[in-house]
Amino acid sequence: MPEEFLLSYASFDAENRPFLEWQVDGRAERGDVLGQELSLEFDFSTKYCTGWLDFDNHCSQICPDGATVDEKYENCLKCRNRTGFNPAFYHADSVSAQQEKINQNPHFLYLAYFSPKVIKVGISQEERGIRRLLEQGARLALKLETFASALIARQYEAKIAKLDGIMETVAASKKLGLIKQPLNTAVAEQTLADALMRIHHQLGLDFPNRTLITCEDYFHTDGRDFSSVIDMTGNKVLAGTVVSVIGSVLITEYDGQLLAYNVKKFIGHRAQAVQGVVDLEIPNTQLTLF
Repeated sequence: MPEEFLLSYASFDAENRPFLEWQVDGRAERGDVLGQELSLEFDFSTKYCTGWLDFDNHCSQICPDGATVDEKYENCLKCRNRTGFNPAFYHADSVSAQQEKINQNPHFLYLAYFSPKVIKVGISQEERGIRRLLEQGARLALKLETFASALIARQYEAKIAKLDGIMETVAASKKLGLIKQPLNTAVAEQTLADALMRIHHQLGLDFPNRTLITCEDYFHTDGRDFSSVIDMTGNKVLAGTVVSVIGSVLITEYDGQLLAYNVKKFIGHRAQAVQGVVDLEIPNTQLTLF
């Protein structure tokens, strides 16, 4: 990782390992993040466009204008149009040629488990494997069925999302709090089974080809106790050795404590490596259970 860079992306690779992507000297680079010792200070005064994604070549492209963006965006309007991707395409009046092409690919329907009271339904491209589930930080998931297109999968997603207790979206702040709770696999499986039963009784839907996915295996939690992890939201310094990545939550070990950073908050901001002693302000309060 260079001394200075723009953080542009965070995800999981084709082998389901977490990585960070950054931009420096007009090019995009990425690197494995697990086990890395980080001492980075971010400049929150300005947020920059992170560029666009060339779906045909499966590679990131830097914003040619070096544009700045509002805090709620990661890309400028030109780069959003260049990418042409809209995850909420079903709410749009029209879709781009790129999105139309994506929609024609096979998509699978899933139920994602975050806690006994937080279950989410969603769809994802089949060719992406389980990366969408890992990016969201689902602890356990059921892949219900694969359909020929996004439009077909979306019809099932919309029906299931209308049921009480099944969400379409889960706020990042909520996920950050839920990492304090250890995964009880038996409880998780029963919760998903109960949700399936309600789907069957209320909608008449059955998914005999469903498969269980233990996402926790890819987060490298290694049986650690996260009950006292400290929420570092708002802190401009990211420090410590990365011990786990749960969705967009990066957990470091620093001075005997576990710190949790929502890495999405750093995307689009410039970072500089901190030399010597890190001046890290650690909050007195720990993550609150939701």
